[in-house]
Amino acid sequence: MKKEKIIDFGVLALRWYLVFYMISYGWSKLTLSQFGVHDSSILEQPIKDIDSFYVAWHLYGRSTFFNISTGIIEIIGGILLIFNRTVLIGALIVLSILAQILIIDIAFTTNIHGLGLPIRISGMIIANLLILYYYRNKIILAWRSLTNEISTKFNYKWWIFLILPIVGFLMDFVFAILMLPIKIFLSWIGK
Repeated sequence: MKKEKIIDFGVLALRWYLVFYMISYGWSKLTLSQFGVHDSSILEQPIKDIDSFYVAWHLYGRSTFFNISTGIIEIIGGILLIFNRTVLIGALIVLSILAQILIIDIAFTTNIHGLGLPIRISGMIIANLLILYYYRNKIILAWRSLTNEISTKFNYKWWIFLILPIVGFLMDFVFAILMLPIKIFLSWIGK
């Protein structure tokens, strides 16, 4: 077997490694079986005495929206890794998901589970980075295409750029006013 074919097969294997875990993680969230604390004696303690792992897993488990939305995104990322046409999009989605999982695992699981989960997720991130490196020429081409000749439609005087941070901040109030009817409607149907 040629070296290029071996590398190509290795990248394909890495893709399926991530496909397996992303769909598995996503499915466990869709079935609401990943998070939660099943030992009621832990939850009966004062919150200051409960390890942050159990507090986090309890809170993640209480939100069906969180579980379903993150599960769907993980499954979509895994499915996109399967197909050659969508592998780069899938790898970028999965990279962002894995980075967040790594942060959560470092922050909440190391006291109870040690470094096992962060090390596994780090390995998955390395696998993802290897996939992205393998397709680096496509990524460079896409980057150049996305950033080539990007500018505003009109030219502005220099002082406009000085007031833009203030205008940007004030946009928050504009959107708050524009979203007010939706907020009122949602509070009305929630009663």
